[in-house]
Amino acid sequence: MKKKGKEYLTEKQRENDGPIAIDLDFRYSYNVDERQHTSELIDDIVSEYLNVLKTIYQFDESSKFYVFALEKPSVNRVSEKNIMSLDTLNAQKSSGEINIIAVNSKGFSELLNKHESYFSTLNELVSLTKGLDHLSGKYFSDYVFDMFSNIKKYGLISGPSFAKDLCFEKKISVSFATLDNKLSKLMVEATKSSHFEMIPTTYIYQIEIAGIIKNIAAILCGMADKYFSKGIHSNMIIKKACQETWQRGIEIFNEHGIKIDNLNKDRNSIITSPGCIGDMILTCKQDQSRNYQFGKLIADQDISIEDARSMVGTVEGYDSCITLVEKTQVSLGELTNLLYKIIKAENSQRENLLKDFLQV
Repeated sequence: MKKKGKEYLTEKQRENDGPIAIDLDFRYSYNVDERQHTSELIDDIVSEYLNVLKTIYQFDESSKFYVFALEKPSVNRVSEKNIMSLDTLNAQKSSGEINIIAVNSKGFSELLNKHESYFSTLNELVSLTKGLDHLSGKYFSDYVFDMFSNIKKYGLISGPSFAKDLCFEKKISVSFATLDNKLSKLMVEATKSSHFEMIPTTYIYQIEIAGIIKNIAAILCGMADKYFSKGIHSNMIIKKACQETWQRGIEIFNEHGIKIDNLNKDRNSIITSPGCIGDMILTCKQDQSRNYQFGKLIADQDISIEDARSMVGTVEGYDSCITLVEKTQVSLGELTNLLYKIIKAENSQRENLLKDFLQV
């Protein structure tokens, strides 16, 4: 809770008499239509209040007093009128507005296909989604350009940030990657605040690849930190990930026939940008990272790959590795190949595979 100081559940008391009034507000998303609390929970709250009151007042055990629990006739949900369909949004949109996609990687292509008629009306699109489409194996920027000839401008927001850090207004810098200078300037100016800034770059493929390879590297870092002294070997993996990010990005620019000036000059600034090394460090060194957690789990010979996946949930690095090797046959480099070998190896072979790579 952001608010400093104490929080009170009890309403302000009337001056001379009146009940102790407790007000609890539960607000649910629109798809929740049933109460999430039970009568037993209400009994527990009342009992807790009574236990405290007994330390202050002496009650006559023979006397009775009443407790009333009042509930609204239905759950308090986000109003349906606040949920706007894309068709309605399309009819109401005005010039100067930018559409931003904020879904996980598995939902990206599904969203575009489901609402193709809407996205077919757009000239520009910005995405918070990192990774690649696991069905086609395409980078999301290529997926958008291949599907929608009308979209001429595409931007990607990427960088080291957790949702809770944004909520608590911690200072955050992210990269905004696009080939269009006007879109870049507009997004940077529109989002700038005292605690948030976007750093523009035209190296969209490097930033896009960093969003993929960081998850692969995080799994390997989790394993390395479990096997060896924390930090030493994981730093080597992060350094290798940055090198492979840069190199593969250049290859894609060449494949698309896009000429970039000042490559040597820009290399260090891109590698050290929030969307590259910044995101790498956050994902590869934080226990909050699911990929890092997954890596630490599979470092245990007694835990299978599938068991680790079920324990952690979605593991983007695993999904991306399988897609890259088995569907696209395009590796991002040695780290992708290493992780694929580890995934397919016997439990007892995982440590040696990583040791051989790190030359430990």
